[in-house]
Amino acid sequence: MHNEEYIASGVLELYAAGGLTPTEREEVEARAAASAEVRAALDEACATMETYASQYARAPRAALKQNIMAQVRAQKDTASLPFSPAPEQVEQQAIPLYPERESSPYKWMFAASIALFLISGLLSMHFYNKWQDAESRLGQVIASERLLAQNVETASLRLEQQEIALSVFRNPDYKQIKLAGVDAHPDANMTLYWNPENSQVFIDQMRLPAAPAGKQYQLWALDNGTPVDAGVFSETNRSLNLQQMKAISSAQAFAVTLEPTGGSVNPTLEQLMVMGKVES
Repeated sequence: MHNEEYIASGVLELYAAGGLTPTEREEVEARAAASAEVRAALDEACATMETYASQYARAPRAALKQNIMAQVRAQKDTASLPFSPAPEQVEQQAIPLYPERESSPYKWMFAASIALFLISGLLSMHFYNKWQDAESRLGQVIASERLLAQNVETASLRLEQQEIALSVFRNPDYKQIKLAGVDAHPDANMTLYWNPENSQVFIDQMRLPAAPAGKQYQLWALDNGTPVDAGVFSETNRSLNLQQMKAISSAQAFAVTLEPTGGSVNPTLEQLMVMGKVES
């Protein structure tokens, strides 16, 4: 038997509780002398038993000492008489000072209860560790499932975007409009697709300066010289292949201005970035 199994068997607790035979006690002492691990566990069991005994020890009744001393004095007085008392009298006067072996079952019951308590504690710790390990693995599985769901959602979104882009590029009703930078921003440019039949507008590739804090780009459709709001967008949102804007049913040109975050009612012409005409 390995030391771990031997320690967990409860024999050390029975040793500490005095519930072993002399032969069994010798076996425990020999095992403790041969193994430092068993010796440490045995010392711990004895210390625990001493703590338990001192904690629940009860002082004897005060009258017990008086009764014992009275019996001792009676025996002394009887021994000083010139004749010996009858054997029956001696037997009647004898008071046992030590408990008979009839109490040994209680000792075994006490030792067994201590052993069961320790064994139940070890089992509880074992199953608690198993539960913790299972909970940790469950958390990992849930995290993996969430990551997988996010990846599937991202892949579905990309597929949907690709399908939309393909339908736009293949549909001859969509007009490709190039927006070139104005004199103040010659390097800026953007491409959009507009379908006058269903009023859908998509912006595609763009090359615009980074908008400062509190600012945002806004698309305008110019219909007979009147600017019509087509929605706001961010030049940093380039993960989308196509970004759909507001519906525009009629326009002769499109332009982009830099406006406060959320957009403006009318375009700020001083912040005009790009502009392009719709080819007829």
